[in-house]
Amino acid sequence: MKIMVINVLAIGDVANVMKSLSRITKRSKIHIVNFPKDGTGIFIHDNNVDRFVSWKVKEQVEYINKIKNNFDICIVMGTGERIAYLADLNYISYYVGRDIDAPRFKKILKKFILILHYID
Repeated sequence: MKIMVINVLAIGDVANVMKSLSRITKRSKIHIVNFPKDGTGIFIHDNNVDRFVSWKVKEQVEYINKIKNNFDICIVMGTGERIAYLADLNYISYYVGRDIDAPRFKKILKKFILILHYID
């Protein structure tokens, strides 16, 4: 019996969740790309992960476009969603904490609907 190995790209590892998962996976590989360290992240983020060089979204998307063909699936957390979307990846969003009960884009959607209503 042949066992399938899945190469996973994880973008934006909030609270080191993907790092914890990578410790218990036996055959599959999880490659984590995290955002630059700042603020309290200096103390809590793991050093053994790949990081974006800057906060510029364009540079982050360019980096993901260079490496995306090496992976079977992408898991994103937090603002990693916009990078995966702009890099045209098929991705799974992993929500934790306040992301579940207070969606990130809900307020923007209400404002957009009001603008459309005003235009009509």
